[in-house]
Amino acid sequence: MMAIFSPWWAQRSDRERMLFGLMLVLLAALLVWLLLLRPIAGARAAANAEAGAAATRLAQGEALAAAIKARPAASSAPVLDTLNRRLGEAGLQPARLEAQGPGQAVLEIAAINGRLLIGWATALEQRDGLVIEQLEATRNPDQSVQARLLVRSAQ
Repeated sequence: MMAIFSPWWAQRSDRERMLFGLMLVLLAALLVWLLLLRPIAGARAAANAEAGAAATRLAQGEALAAAIKARPAASSAPVLDTLNRRLGEAGLQPARLEAQGPGQAVLEIAAINGRLLIGWATALEQRDGLVIEQLEATRNPDQSVQARLLVRSAQ
């Protein structure tokens, strides 16, 4: 192969040889960049993005674990008593409040502000250790909601 290029190379002037050599060096640099450096940089960016997503998921998991650990122990008081006490504290009047077996109750409220309902239900879970198994809310004509909750003790 060299025998074919040797006479051709000998016919080139020094300036042409230098330009041809420079072209080969630039071509080699371009190939190294395209075939080696660019894929490595892309893989590094993808790995950084994946590591960031994993760190976010880890932080969410740790926050959830901390919330679970901070949750109060289940109350030993009957569910109906706890609900009656919390309804009275919030100034709410239940349309229906019935026991549904041991440690369970159905609560219906005819009209309540939706935000108040969510905050009140969250407080039941966080403060009293009750579990809201089901919450159904339908909008009333006056922009309040009618709510039905199935509540059980966490035990």
